[in-house]
Amino acid sequence: MIEIIAPAGPQALWTTLLMTMVLGGAAAFATGRAIALTWRSPGQLLLYCAMLAAVVGFLDYALFENPVIPGGRIVAALALAGESPGAALPDLAGALAGFATTFAFVLAVALFAYRLTRSWQIGRQYGFAFVRKGLLFWQERPSG
Repeated sequence: MIEIIAPAGPQALWTTLLMTMVLGGAAAFATGRAIALTWRSPGQLLLYCAMLAAVVGFLDYALFENPVIPGGRIVAALALAGESPGAALPDLAGALAGFATTFAFVLAVALFAYRLTRSWQIGRQYGFAFVRKGLLFWQERPSG
């Protein structure tokens, strides 16, 4: 399991977690907040978070030589897929596991920030019709 997050070994685990959680988490929170503040669809977070996960993976490789997203393995598996798809799919899945893990974390943080910001917006801008209910939810204001 640790090979997915830190392929360079256990010593690289802390740098990967630091890059993903601190840098990627902060960027994902800002992304989710920006999408909500501009009243855009949360579906756009999928594209932005995919790009953000790729950047975090690249920075982890460039700064700490930890290939979380092994580009060479991905390209080799895609090349092999034309000849033997059955043999290429397990290797491709293993190569994309680091990206998927980073993407899942970044997307979760961005969706949390989106919902938090949207709840605040609804309560503030439409206070005559809605009231905040907790941190992430709102409900219609009771009439009367």
